[in-house]
Amino acid sequence: MVAKGLDFENVTLVGVVAPDLSLYVDDFRAGERTFSLLTQVVGRAGRGRKQGRAVIQTFTPDNDVILCSVNQDYDSFYESEIRLRQLRNYPPFSDMTVIIASGPNEESVLRCCTVLRQALETQLDQNEAWTILGPAPASVVKINNRYRYRLTLTGRSTKRTRTLIAQILRAAHRDKNNRGVSVYADVNPYSD
Repeated sequence: MVAKGLDFENVTLVGVVAPDLSLYVDDFRAGERTFSLLTQVVGRAGRGRKQGRAVIQTFTPDNDVILCSVNQDYDSFYESEIRLRQLRNYPPFSDMTVIIASGPNEESVLRCCTVLRQALETQLDQNEAWTILGPAPASVVKINNRYRYRLTLTGRSTKRTRTLIAQILRAAHRDKNNRGVSVYADVNPYSD
């Protein structure tokens, strides 16, 4: 109903079960997406002259995102979210680049990510304040019998850093130790 943007005049009760599932996913936009979804749901109940009610079943009723969405408090949500992003140095205060390696052999994929991290640590300009996290399993670690690991970099994505990352990825593809492993980078991804 929400995703399709349907508007039914006689809907007076809307329920949401476990918004925690979208709130606690591994994505820096999770709070924003959950807030958007919940405020839309709350707004669907009680259109026109009829009073409406929304019921949200959650494990974390005191979570700021849920409280702000229940109260349709856009300003408080924004203030909280922007402070968290600034504290974590997430977009819009920096860029996030995720490098994903995948392959049929988990050890090879993990080894490839480790080598990529070492190359990034030695070649990234120390003056640009990059943070590198990982290697870590991707949100979904195995798809179609391919293991997936990632590195997450936060910092300013300049032409120089994008060129450097592209060179490192090309070198990884040429490395015979990475046979069967594919590697790609995504700047400010929507998911991995």
